[in-house]
Amino acid sequence: MKTFLSAGAVLALLASPVLADNQRGPYVGVGAVMVSGDSRTPYDKAEMPALELSAGYKYNGLLGVEGRIGLGVNDDRDDSSDYFVTEQEDNASLSEIGREVDQYAAVYYRPELINQKARLYGLLGYAQLDTVVTRWEGNSSETTDDSLSGSSYGLGVGWYVTDHLNFNAEYRQLANTDDNRFETLSLQFDYRF
Repeated sequence: MKTFLSAGAVLALLASPVLADNQRGPYVGVGAVMVSGDSRTPYDKAEMPALELSAGYKYNGLLGVEGRIGLGVNDDRDDSSDYFVTEQEDNASLSEIGREVDQYAAVYYRPELINQKARLYGLLGYAQLDTVVTRWEGNSSETTDDSLSGSSYGLGVGWYVTDHLNFNAEYRQLANTDDNRFETLSLQFDYRF
């Protein structure tokens, strides 16, 4: 997916030599997000789907702000990752680990390079993420809620569908701390007013 985004970014910038910000003002968006976690944690090999809503304002190509909220839509079950196998060695009754995004919120500075066909944009900001881990042991379970916050950054490519509607694909580090790292791949639509 990173190769796809890199190739799309190069094509977007080469599509037209005119780089002018022709999409100023407010916008709203909705997207499907896949959140993955760090291999040293219960989120090893996790693929946790979420629905994301965004709203922002572009003053010009270098000055824009955006807020996002996300809600988990399903959990991801694990019974084979390296983390699970290690945990099961210490607790033989452990049969499965469920991981899911509860919710998240983020705020970003969003600079963009825009031409007549597409846009390349960066995201630099801060995110707060709430997750839930459920450890299944036979018929019983134990649930742990985790909350973390930290720096968040990413890169995206957007294509114009109509004069006001855009389709975006992006990669993002959702939350980065010393102990955890959560990454996202997302597909989104946004509408520019």
